[in-house]
Amino acid sequence: MTTAQAGFPGKFLIESSPTPIYQRITAGYRSALERRGNSVIYFNPSEYANFNHALETLLELAQSEEIDTLFIFDNSSLVQFFLEPSNQFVFELFQSFLVFIHHDNIWSSFANHEIETGKHLLEGWQRVKHRSIHFCIESNNVIDLRSMGFDLVHSIFHGSEFEKIPLPETYTFDLSFVGHVLPGIDAVANSYSHLPFFHRIAADYWSRLVSLDREIEPSATAYAQSQPETDTNLQSIRKRSNYQFIASRLSLGFRGDLIKRIDPIFSVNVIGGDPSYLEGLLPRQIIDQKNIIYHPPTSNYAATCNLYASSKINLNITGIQFDHAVVNRVVDTGAVGGFILTDWKADLKKITSVDQEISYRSIEELNEKIAYYLTYENERLEVAKQLHHDIIQRCSYDQLVAFVISKIQTPLTFRESMYIDLGCGTHKQEGFIGVDVTDAPGVDVVADLNQRFPFPDNSADIVRAYDTVEHLHDRIHTMNEIWRICKPNALVDIRVPSTDGRGAFQDPTHISFWNINSFKYYSVEFPAYLELCQSYGFKGAFSIVNLEHEAEIIDDVIQVKVILKAVKPSASPIDSLLEKFNLRGNNLLLCPDWSESEEALHSAMVEVFKAVSQHPDRKHTTLLISQGNFPLEGELTLEEALYTLVFSALLNEGIDLVNEGPELSIIPPLTPEEYDVLFQKVNYRIRLSQEYIYPEMNAGLEKIPAYSPAELQNL
Repeated sequence: MTTAQAGFPGKFLIESSPTPIYQRITAGYRSALERRGNSVIYFNPSEYANFNHALETLLELAQSEEIDTLFIFDNSSLVQFFLEPSNQFVFELFQSFLVFIHHDNIWSSFANHEIETGKHLLEGWQRVKHRSIHFCIESNNVIDLRSMGFDLVHSIFHGSEFEKIPLPETYTFDLSFVGHVLPGIDAVANSYSHLPFFHRIAADYWSRLVSLDREIEPSATAYAQSQPETDTNLQSIRKRSNYQFIASRLSLGFRGDLIKRIDPIFSVNVIGGDPSYLEGLLPRQIIDQKNIIYHPPTSNYAATCNLYASSKINLNITGIQFDHAVVNRVVDTGAVGGFILTDWKADLKKITSVDQEISYRSIEELNEKIAYYLTYENERLEVAKQLHHDIIQRCSYDQLVAFVISKIQTPLTFRESMYIDLGCGTHKQEGFIGVDVTDAPGVDVVADLNQRFPFPDNSADIVRAYDTVEHLHDRIHTMNEIWRICKPNALVDIRVPSTDGRGAFQDPTHISFWNINSFKYYSVEFPAYLELCQSYGFKGAFSIVNLEHEAEIIDDVIQVKVILKAVKPSASPIDSLLEKFNLRGNNLLLCPDWSESEEALHSAMVEVFKAVSQHPDRKHTTLLISQGNFPLEGELTLEEALYTLVFSALLNEGIDLVNEGPELSIIPPLTPEEYDVLFQKVNYRIRLSQEYIYPEMNAGLEKIPAYSPAELQNL
């Protein structure tokens, strides 16, 4: 564990960027880290004579082993440079803990990346995932990375170092937009119209202009999954990332098309505007309308802050590549105390309580709110005051760095297995990702479940659907989508009003009807029904774990309660081990020396049981116990010996491992290849004073953090 992970001042390395916005971001993290007492090497490639000199210096730092933690941003070009001689990315050479912070959509980062095996950025991330953590501004990316096997992934917000500016005596503008704008899609469409998928992106472009809360990710995923029989995984990634990247390239035109549709009675002041000098386009890429007035770009960030504060209404139009993220323009405006109107994003409600007041979902709503807030100044000032309060409470760099460090410092933070609550409404199950068609408190993903579910294949560990499936049009589509997103052996927990009672028919919003027999059509226990359902279009199979009516009947409403297990082939050796050893989100490895005295062994094991049983996520934990040198010809089997230990711990120490967790799994001798696969899912090893370790385990164990039971209790 590094000094930074232990909570003590550590040594960090951050690469600066040639891009102004990333210079701000990296400098913000640097300052916040230094305020916490950390030493930060702020590596600026532009300070070196040439690229090779900068690279040589960075590689020397990597070999020096003096860095505890390396921060890697999307624009960290040198740290993410691929070294052909060693077939590694530069960040792989650092032996420190790696913190990836993604302020762009990760799929844009993958665009045009090498698809030759070993050279893709995603593969580099996978090679270091045992010693890295990812923070994503786009919450869809959190789901994406977790579904690809990354254990430590979290959502994060943009930060701002800006400070509040007093209200001006006279406002400079009524309505302003700071940033680059193109007149519309035509300015850049010619560069991409030859692409075979451009018509799909164009359709998304115009659809989002009509409904600004329309998401792009489902279209990108659908395109990437087209013709899967001919695509390798990297080719599929390339297709999706190119789709997202090209969509992002249309963002400047999207801004223009929206601004052109603002009511002509309002003057729109565009600061910066014409990006032709950046985009290699013909000069004078401006919107030719009398109400749209162009101004030179601000000369520095102090001028930008003053502009945010001195505009009655600041306007934000989010890049097309973001479906949920709140971009830095909103955070910066709130930080200085300004007022902003922004296109609605689901994450907006996570950073401010005035999310509804400052957001618009259509051009018509934008025009209405411009008129309202230009008329009612007191309301505008009150909203701006609340926004400022929320931003400084949640989006300062000090808060962001504290959040990042807290996730690094928690060695027992396990992979957050994906638990999905479909149709959660305002009653989301704790620990689940809430999905509903309507945005409400607790809803993490807004989606129409009559369409493709917004999750990748084989991504969910548990799917919960209480009082939901009866509201969906097509029962076969519903069960197909549930099966598709389930991992092998994932559990599906459904409650639905039965046609045996009044509940199925009494609610006017119920449009599909179910009873106990309905689930036979999807289950391997009833092959004739399942075969018939598959002829109707059902593509999967479930096994029935439990199927019954709920005991309590109120108002003649009879509920069917069913728990199903997804039946599908294991996609990889990892999936096989998940089933064989009951691996969970948090997997801990123990290698006892069974030749120890009975008293010493008992004491050591009770200490382990106590440490693990006190962890708040013990019910999601599997304790993997190596068979090691346990005598095969003894009086007791290992299972019997463990049962005795567990029973003794319950009676003498009050440690209830049966009802409170964790799960115990015995690991027999494995091949080196099997250990390599297993160790990919082991989060931590519990170190004992005396251990027995197979030689085949040595190489893999070096990569797994190890802690004594006492250290686990104190973390």
